[in-house]
Parts: sequence; structure tokens; C-alpha cells
Amino acid sequence: MHHATSPLTIDPAAVAAWLRQPDDQFTDTTRAQNLGVDDDLTGAGVAGFLAAIDRVLAAQPDGLDRRADLAGVQLWLFPDGDILDRGALVTVDLANGIRLCTPYQDIKDFADRRQHGIPAVLAALHHIAEQVALVVGTYQEAGRTQARDEDVAR
Repeated sequence: MHHATSPLTIDPAAVAAWLRQPDDQFTDTTRAQNLGVDDDLTGAGVAGFLAAIDRVLAAQPDGLDRRADLAGVQLWLFPDGDILDRGALVTVDLANGIRLCTPYQDIKDFADRRQHGIPAVLAALHHIAEQVALVVGTYQEAGRTQARDEDVAR
């Protein structure tokens, strides 16, 4: 099955607007604040950045859309000494029960160190969407190649 659309798409304006809205449970804070996104403290050079990105992913913000064949996308954080989120694997759970995984992604791959707050989150989500497209595309191409090889063998 070939899909022309990207498995994970991001509409930066919609995600940013969603993050700036009041939180559904705690109306005195924004969704961004509740998810740990801070204009000064959220960035690729600051501890806790990838954990905040993982929380945003889990919240499934408006503007971040998964194709129907994806059940979920999440980060598996890697510590490096005392720093808890130095990098991560991006995992993709397909609707058929298969989990795919990217190679290790260093924290600097997610956002530029000069970016903070919502712009850093948007950069990280864009990077994740690209990684999801690569890993799902590779998986689907392998399936097509295997099907062609089986057809030739018959």
C-alpha cells in the first residue's frame, strides 16, 4: 500500500495557536506552560527540552496530524551522564502493531540552540515529522521490494 501523503504532518501556525490557548484543565495557564514549554527555558541547549517535546507529542496538538496507518509517535530519551535528555530515538507505532524506530537523534538535530519556546518546539516537531517519513517510507519500500521479489520467484 503506497501513501502519497506524509505520515506525520505539521501545521506550525495551528500548533503554535493550540499551545498558546488556555489549558483545558488549568485555565490560568496556557497549554504550552502546562506541557513545560517556556520561552526562556525550552530549547535544545537546556535540560528537559526533549521531555517537553515528548509531552507535546503525547498531547496530540491541533495541527500535528498522523495518517490513519500510524497509531502513535513518541520519543525514547537517552541520558548522557547527568544530562537526562541528550538525544532520543523516534518511535513510530503502526496501526498493524509494528513499531519502527529511527537511528539515534542527537539533541542538536531537533532544534537550533538559539531557538527557544514555541519556535524550538515547532522545529523539533518538524524534525520528528521528517524522521517519521523516512522510517515509514523505508519500511514501506522494503515491503514493496519483498512483494516484487516474491512475484518474481513464482
